Amino acid sequence: MSKATLPLFNHRIIHDALSTTAQTVEDLLAAKDPKAGCIIPLLGPTRVGKSAVVDRLVERSGNACALFPMKEVVRASLPAQVSGREIYAAGLQAMGFRTREADKTKLLRDRLFRAIKEREMKVIVFDEANHFIERGANLSPRAAADHLKYLVDETGVSLILSGLPRFQQIIDQNEQLRDRANGTVLFKPYDWQDEDDRDGFAGAVDAAIGSLEHSGFFLVPEFDDIVRRLYGASGGRVPMMLRLFKSCAIAARDSKQLTLATFVKAASNMQQSGIPVSSFFYDEEPDEVELHRSFASVMSEAGLDFPIQSIAGLEASWAEGAMI
Repeated sequence: MSKATLPLFNHRIIHDALSTTAQTVEDLLAAKDPKAGCIIPLLGPTRVGKSAVVDRLVERSGNACALFPMKEVVRASLPAQVSGREIYAAGLQAMGFRTREADKTKLLRDRLFRAIKEREMKVIVFDEANHFIERGANLSPRAAADHLKYLVDETGVSLILSGLPRFQQIIDQNEQLRDRANGTVLFKPYDWQDEDDRDGFAGAVDAAIGSLEHSGFFLVPEFDDIVRRLYGASGGRVPMMLRLFKSCAIAARDSKQLTLATFVKAASNMQQSGIPVSSFFYDEEPDEVELHRSFASVMSEAGLDFPIQSIAGLEASWAEGAMI
């Protein structure tokens, strides 16, 4: 079985949280001053779906004024050790230009500014914006903010700064950038305490199951049961839930039967976690506290507060606090 034969590998599931977050970003871009750029921080825990938001924005964008086909929205990847030079080099590379190690910062900056204006670029998305404040970064938070603000002011391009929530420190430590940037768009996992969030996560699971059934797979556990287990294993993050399903599909490509044992095996091969992912697929169904604790763990790792809205949520917060 190849990825091409399984729709789940190739189709993006447009679930409620993804659609709402993407629409918020699009609305902010549409509402900005047409003669000036803007800065939109798009922050959230790892594996929550920020890349899917950016992918949708790129797909919906128009074409740039270039000799070869390219979009007016591009995404640039920042290296782990960011300098002012690397900001401009990443922007140029995202637009298809080559850069050399010997190129100086001013040369790269001038080339990028000229390319943005000539091609009438609308948006540059900088992925992994949190690299600006991680160990090894060659810029102070204030210097990084100054580079970003200068890029917007001189070219009129808009920036989407996508990354982990700790990037917020860059904004908070530079009053000029803070006043220039839009309010942060925070993409959070689904919260099991919230009824609408539970429905949103269940809807994403239902869509994934439908894709698998279309390819001939059969899910043995009951729907409500597997939704709870998948929520606990993913911490409410749809990309993590989809990754589990994909791993199960590969493991069961001959039998086409997705049992709890299939999920245990697939989950055991996933990344290490404070809460073993596979434990959510044992015979005993996870309780409410375990589900809330999984969400609380994801939020804590991202440096975000866990909003306590229930007794079970309070117990999960205590349990998570005891583990820190």
